Amino acid sequence: MTNVTLAIQGMTCNHCVMRVRKALAGVPGVHKAVVTLEPGQAKVEYDDSASTADAMTAAVVKAGYSARAVG
Repeated sequence: MTNVTLAIQGMTCNHCVMRVRKALAGVPGVHKAVVTLEPGQAKVEYDDSASTADAMTAAVVKAGYSARAVG
């Protein structure tokens, strides 16, 4: 398993958190995503043979938010 933290901008409420969590859960290889409103990030555990940080970032962007990998 590999871990990545995504900085996410544009979330304003718990509904946003749920949308981002759902978007990340739909990415193949993602096992766990913990999304927090403050400080606006997602900590994701995933199988790096099945997914990439870029794929997760793209899923968050498609859900209507901006995201970038920070660690």
